[in-house]
Amino acid sequence: MKKLCIILTVIFSLQVTAQQEIDQSIEETAKAMSLKGLSEEAIKDFLNKNIDDPKLYNDAWNSFLSYVSSKDSTAWNLLKDLNVVFQTFQSTTGSSALGFSYDFAYNYNKFTKTDKSRTSNSLNFKARGNVSFDRDVNPNDFLDTSLDYAFTKFYGGVVKKADTATFTRLNQIDDELVGLDPKSKKAQELWEEHYSLLQYSDQYYVSFSPELSLESNQNFTNKQFVYSGNLALGMKSWDKNSTLSSLNIFDYPFALILWVTGTDSKFQPYGSTFPTLLAGVNFVNPINDQARTMVTGNTDGYERMNLESSFRTFVAKFEGENIFFNANIRYYKELGASDAIKAANLDEFFYFVGALQSSSGFYVSYARGTLPFDVQSDEVYAVGFHYKF
Repeated sequence: MKKLCIILTVIFSLQVTAQQEIDQSIEETAKAMSLKGLSEEAIKDFLNKNIDDPKLYNDAWNSFLSYVSSKDSTAWNLLKDLNVVFQTFQSTTGSSALGFSYDFAYNYNKFTKTDKSRTSNSLNFKARGNVSFDRDVNPNDFLDTSLDYAFTKFYGGVVKKADTATFTRLNQIDDELVGLDPKSKKAQELWEEHYSLLQYSDQYYVSFSPELSLESNQNFTNKQFVYSGNLALGMKSWDKNSTLSSLNIFDYPFALILWVTGTDSKFQPYGSTFPTLLAGVNFVNPINDQARTMVTGNTDGYERMNLESSFRTFVAKFEGENIFFNANIRYYKELGASDAIKAANLDEFFYFVGALQSSSGFYVSYARGTLPFDVQSDEVYAVGFHYKF
C-alpha cells in the first residue's frame, strides 16, 4: 500500500505543479550556471527555447534511471511497475503542449498449476492516463485508476516433452550464456537455438474480474466512480509454424514488413501477438460531470457497456533498434441513454491510439476519437520518449 501511495503522490503532484516548477527551474538553473561564468540571460534563453522539447526530459530521466538502477534502492523497486512516455501533444486544431502519459500496474498473484492448465488469483492496482503540463491543452484528458480481483484460467502453453539429447543441449546453452553479454551476437544466436529447441502448445485464457475504478480528467473537475464486471479473453501460439499462428490476420501487415525488410527470412505472422479482448458491464456513479449536468440537470448513476482490445507486435529492426507497433481501441456505450444524452453525443465514446516505439525509447503515436468527459472528437499526434522503469 505504501508503494501505491508514493506512486500516486508523484503522479498527482506532477499534474498540479508542473508548469510552476518548470518556470522556477528555469530561474534557478540559469542562476546556478551563471556562477560558472555563463551569461544568465543566455542560459534562460536556451532553456526557454528547449523546455518544451521531450528530449530534455528524456536526458533528465535517463540520468535519474542510471543512478537508481545502479543501487538496490527503494526508489528503483517502486519504479519497476511504472511506464512513462514524455511527449509533445499536437492536435489538428493547432494546439500543442508538452506532457506525458503513464501506465502503472501492480499485481499480487497466486498460481495453481497442473500438467495442462494454470489458475491465477490476483489482486491488481492499475492507473493510466495523459497529463499535460498546460492543463488547458490536453486533447486526451482522461485518467483511469482501478482496483480489481481477477480469477484467470490458462489452458495450454506447456512445454512438450523432449528427448534426453535436447535437454542436454539446453543445459549446455544455459552454461554458455552465463559468461556472455546478453546483447552480443553469440548470445542472440544461443537464445534463438534455445527457443527453437523448446516447443510450447497453443495457449488460451479466460479471466473474470470485479473492478472498482475512478475516472477523471487531470485536475479532477470531472470525476466518476465505476463499478464493473469484466471478462477478458486471449490466445497465443508460441510456435510460428502452427495453424493458430497463420490465423493471426492482424499481424499480416507487419509480417510482410519484416519479410520485405529482410528482418525475417520468410513471411511469417506471429501467433504470440493475437489482440486481447476485454468486455465489461459497468454502473457509473458520477461525482461531478459538467457536460452531463448541463444536459440532464443531475448526476444520476447509469449503466454502461465497455469493450477494449490491445495489440503489440514486432515491426522491424533498423540500425540495431527493434521497432514495435502498439495499438489500443476502447468503446463505451451507455445503456438506455435518454434522448437528451444521445443528442449531446454523451452516450457513446470510441477511441483509438496506435504507436511506433523503438527499443531505445523513441515514440511516435496517433490517436483519434473521444474518451469519457470529451465533448468533441480530435486527432492527436505525439512524439516523445518511452520508459519502462
